[in-house]
Amino acid sequence: MLPIPVRIIPLFEFMKQLNWGNSFLALTVPFLASATGTFLFRQYFMNFPESIVEAAKVDGVVPLRFLFQILVPMSLNTIGALALIEFIYVWNQYLWPLIIMTSNQKQVVQIGLKSLIGTGDQGTNWSVVIAGAVITLLPPLLIFILLQEQFMKDFALSENK
Repeated sequence: MLPIPVRIIPLFEFMKQLNWGNSFLALTVPFLASATGTFLFRQYFMNFPESIVEAAKVDGVVPLRFLFQILVPMSLNTIGALALIEFIYVWNQYLWPLIIMTSNQKQVVQIGLKSLIGTGDQGTNWSVVIAGAVITLLPPLLIFILLQEQFMKDFALSENK
C-alpha cells in the first residue's frame, strides 16, 4: 500500500536477488498487486448480492467453483476497469524504470521522451518532443478505447447499488 518512491530501495534489492534487474519482469511484477485493486474488489464484493451466494450454497457449489464460475465472470467489469487503471499507472512510470533498467534498448518510452529534451547549450526541437508525446499517448488511448465499456459499466453498477 506504499507508493513506489517509498519502497524503491527494498524493491530494487529484491529484484536484484531475483536476478530481474534490467528485465521486463522487474517493470511489471511489482505492480500486479495494488491498493487500488484491493479497494476496487473489496467495494465490489461488499455489494455482491447475498442471494447469489445463498443460491450457490443450496446448489452445493464449493468455494473454488463459486470463485471461478460465478464471481470472476460477474467481476469482468471490475477486472477491466482495474486493468485500465493499472496499465495507465505503469505506463506513466518514470522513476522505477530509470533505476531498474540499465540497457537503453529496453528502456521505457518516458525515458526516451525525456532524452529528446536537450540540456545545456543544446537546443530542443520542440516539434519532435511534441510528436513523441503524441506517439506516447497512443497505447494508453487505445487500451482505454478497448476497455471503455468495462470501465463505464463498472462505474454504472457502483452508482446503482
